[in-house]
Amino acid sequence: MTGDEADEVLGIVQRIGPVILSSAVTLSGDIGTALRRAVGMLVADKNMVDHEVFAYAMAVCLDLARLCNATLVTMDRVRKAALAEIPLTVPATMTVLHIVRLTLATEARIIAATTFRSRDDVDATALAVNAAFNQTSEIAADSLDAGTYMRIINLHGSVTQHLADRGRQLPRVIDYSVQMVMPALRMSQRSYGTAARYQELIDENHVVHPAFMPRVGKMLAV
Repeated sequence: MTGDEADEVLGIVQRIGPVILSSAVTLSGDIGTALRRAVGMLVADKNMVDHEVFAYAMAVCLDLARLCNATLVTMDRVRKAALAEIPLTVPATMTVLHIVRLTLATEARIIAATTFRSRDDVDATALAVNAAFNQTSEIAADSLDAGTYMRIINLHGSVTQHLADRGRQLPRVIDYSVQMVMPALRMSQRSYGTAARYQELIDENHVVHPAFMPRVGKMLAV
């Protein structure tokens, strides 16, 4: 690797570090401290020009960000920041592809740990994830990186299957309409035959006071 190639790779790494840090929702406690330290080492270590060393260090940072409650939205900023780079050399291109592949893998772990409330939530997640995977796989194909392309395709298939399996187990969100304003407890009893599901009605409709449910709103199908 020439000096110019190394400088380009290290520049990408230094720009991506703060984005990883910003993906964490909670930076307090030991894990937050570990993330700050890991990102600091990532952007300062010139050994990041070695792709194997960089991939390991990047994976550690992303996993710590995940443990700091990174979401799909915040984690996807890392992938988009990498794709915003315009690499001029092969090592820099490989660095960008490493970042997007590892970020997608972290997003897959976030999805695996997510508790979905309805099939609509699953469908929305699948739509966003499919767009991310399709964009990234096209870039890998255009870069003639067969290894990265196949890993992305395989991971995409696994995530899609997981979401399909989860979606089949969940109810749909449907519209409701009633003639009068009523408390959440009464609406739950009337709709589901039990008052125990009042909280999900409150959450689904962002109700300010549980005694006053809107006459028109949304609820999970029975």
